[in-house]
Amino acid sequence: MKNMINYTGILENMLIDKGHKVSTNSWLYEHALKEDLEGKSILDYGCNHGNFLNSIPDDLNFSYTGIDVQEDFINTLTTKYSEHKFVHFNKYHPSYNSSGNAELKLNEVVSEKYDVIFAWNVFTHCTYEYTKECLEEMKLCLKDNGKIVFNLYSKEQLIYLTNLIAERIKNGRSTNGTVVPLNTIDSFNNYIYYLNGNTLYSDKTTIGNLSNLFSAYNIKWVESENSDWILRDNFKNRVYTFTVGG
Repeated sequence: MKNMINYTGILENMLIDKGHKVSTNSWLYEHALKEDLEGKSILDYGCNHGNFLNSIPDDLNFSYTGIDVQEDFINTLTTKYSEHKFVHFNKYHPSYNSSGNAELKLNEVVSEKYDVIFAWNVFTHCTYEYTKECLEEMKLCLKDNGKIVFNLYSKEQLIYLTNLIAERIKNGRSTNGTVVPLNTIDSFNNYIYYLNGNTLYSDKTTIGNLSNLFSAYNIKWVESENSDWILRDNFKNRVYTFTVGG
């Protein structure tokens, strides 16, 4: 899904999923998903520019569907990869599709069920409540023993990202937008939201408009609240990968 905080193009050719620049296309498949897709069906939830699809080895036999709330991505990928299926999911998303339909459900736009649903850097830009809602929708679209793989950020990743983005703007690698880098974040109980590149909130009820949002979590709280989420990977206490199902 498209980058946020009004700095179009800053991270367009850069993946930060592992906490640093990723220069090879194989990273998402081999190190983020970590699932064998041979003979399986996959739903790429938030397919963006096709980063994940590009990382899958050519010699695998699999079926692929990519969805995104932003129709321009879907139109481009449909033309580029005619052998795969792409669907515009016009669902409300606070950062990427604020005019979308808040009532639209995943099983209303995809008719099949999947072995694996992969959502990378999708729930890092929305609220906890929205994340939970989407995961419940995903469960209805899983085959028996199917699995959801997704990630969340910690406050350490939020600090890292704001400094990375600010540095790129400072060095002239982008002329769009501003972001106030974070040097530290006080302790918080559950989650924090960073809005519009300059404001940090720990209580959603005080926010108002949730557009242009980074989210970070107390991972111990997340685990205590979600007994069916399995914490699989922890990159330097910054990026956490969870699985549900399987």
